[in-house]
Amino acid sequence: MTTALLIEKLEVFKTTINDIVALLKNTEEGALNIKPSEKEWSAMQIVSHILEAVDFWVADLEALLVVPGAKWGRNHEHVRRLAAVNENVVSRLNKDDAITALQNLVPKVKAVLGKVKEEDLVKTAPSYNPNFDGKPLSFLVNHLIVQHVVGHYGQLVRHLEKIR
Repeated sequence: MTTALLIEKLEVFKTTINDIVALLKNTEEGALNIKPSEKEWSAMQIVSHILEAVDFWVADLEALLVVPGAKWGRNHEHVRRLAAVNENVVSRLNKDDAITALQNLVPKVKAVLGKVKEEDLVKTAPSYNPNFDGKPLSFLVNHLIVQHVVGHYGQLVRHLEKIR
């Protein structure tokens, strides 16, 4: 990792993952599968989404480091994204496995961010998602990996308040 900015981003990511893990540890497993409403995800669906999304964006970031300028990203209809929140898939995810998988994201993100050079952060590439087209790699790191997880932590907190 070459910049103070990337070190800071990794710390925010790590802290947020630790906060999510603490939240899961302090919540009864049964409560993690309750949906506050038909249109909202359960806590475990949120966690499953985080796991899949971070894996997806880390792989995309790593690929863009190898093939700069390649088309990257996805939209909300991406099959892996949808499968990750499918209730049948999520029902097979237990709390302990989810916690382990979340904790395993930290070294995975650290390893990929360690490959990013300062000059990589400003490189741009076309995207399959028109909203992300031409965004720099710093956007992928900050918005799609770090802030995405931060936002879902807030969603988890709000969700658990609703079902209590």
